[in-house]
Amino acid sequence: MARTRRTSQTPARTLSQLTAAARNLIAGTRSLAMARARSAGQAALAGATVARERSVKAASRLEHAFEQRVARTAARLGVPTSKEVRALSRQVAQLQASVERLRRSRARA
Repeated sequence: MARTRRTSQTPARTLSQLTAAARNLIAGTRSLAMARARSAGQAALAGATVARERSVKAASRLEHAFEQRVARTAARLGVPTSKEVRALSRQVAQLQASVERLRRSRARA
């Protein structure tokens, strides 16, 4: 017949060891959960950044398309472009300077 060996630990010591093991398990689990939460947060932030970049690109494309359509419509209606307006403003300034020179030359004569 085999002899069974009894441990000499008291119930209080066994309880203390079990409590320590549970604390270690909780600390390890908490650490793992925090690491996974940080990782998930970083992944969400990266996903949000990608989504933001896509949204900005889409909005830029829409804005560009809108500006082109407005420019084509304005051209059809005969509205001058800003470049044409600047050129006309330069011509008006040159004509005003010419008129002023003519006035001065006639006033002297």
